[in-house]
Amino acid sequence: MESTVQKKNLPLVYYRMPHEKDVWFIQGECAPLEIDSLQNVPSTPGFILYPGVASSSNPLFIQTDKQIRMPLEDLYAASLDTAEIWKLQSLPTNEASIAKEEYCKKVANAVELISSGELQKVVLSRIKNIQGITPENPLKIFYELCNKYPAAFVSLVYIPGNLLWITATPELLISANKNEIKTVSLSGTKPVNNTDGWGEKEKTEQKIVTDYISQVLGEDCENIRISTPEEVIAGNVKHLKTSFSATLKIDLWSLVSKLHPTPAVCGFPLNKAKHFIEQTEGYDRKYYTGFLGLYNVEGKTDLFVNLRCAELFANGVNLYVGGGITKDSIPNAEWEETELKAKTLLFAFEKIKHEA
Repeated sequence: MESTVQKKNLPLVYYRMPHEKDVWFIQGECAPLEIDSLQNVPSTPGFILYPGVASSSNPLFIQTDKQIRMPLEDLYAASLDTAEIWKLQSLPTNEASIAKEEYCKKVANAVELISSGELQKVVLSRIKNIQGITPENPLKIFYELCNKYPAAFVSLVYIPGNLLWITATPELLISANKNEIKTVSLSGTKPVNNTDGWGEKEKTEQKIVTDYISQVLGEDCENIRISTPEEVIAGNVKHLKTSFSATLKIDLWSLVSKLHPTPAVCGFPLNKAKHFIEQTEGYDRKYYTGFLGLYNVEGKTDLFVNLRCAELFANGVNLYVGGGITKDSIPNAEWEETELKAKTLLFAFEKIKHEA
């Protein structure tokens, strides 16, 4: 197996595609490129990390012409026992968890605005800040997430001295092979053990996203095929998913610019929802609710919505969680949904802590 030893001061990426057993390793050839527009993404193969709604972070592109493939178990044997040095920043003092009461108040304000007709949906999120559980080797977290969530896109992005970001997302933004594309509408959330039927709140939430994507594809694609909604399991929660496939009539980045952000991560109408988020959430989402993934690797592009994610620091971790708010939302239930989503990644940190 080829070496996956990190080169000094250069970015690296580990990722595992959904339903695959092998892991891929990318070593950046240089420092990440900051991109001022999606139209300026280089045509060379690479990995893109794009910021979310209400974020001050820069879009980053990690160039590479080489990937190393390995079985997950080989990664564990080869890499987790080595003396790998992760130079992480300390947890920012201004980034702290908000109390349940405060989050529920924000949800209630959103419901009131939606009931007045100003919005149809808005996604409210928060940080769950946990100190003292960052592992010495973050690849252990990556390994546990790959094992636990075979249907997720799992990734670890490390930019020395700047960022360590881990994701286990269930949501595809776009997959493209030449002019043929696929995307999904994924929205509505319930605990995986909840056997009740889907309520109006979840159905409405999912329909808003589906209608939005249908409109975008209808303007710039042909041969559009849309599935009926289905229930899919994503760890300890389940969602409603509608799948789309189509043929592009415009360039890929123009379509991505129209798709992102979808109402699944922002709300609807988009501009009003974004304004509400900026005025209400009170923190920087960074790369949460953005997208990440492979661009132009062997002619294919696979981008995923950056959900179920965390930023690791030298002395703790920030988990990013949120939920879609509609007129039928109940503040306490929305809080519990975010707590449930936090457990997607939290279990891995707690497992590593107990093993230490």
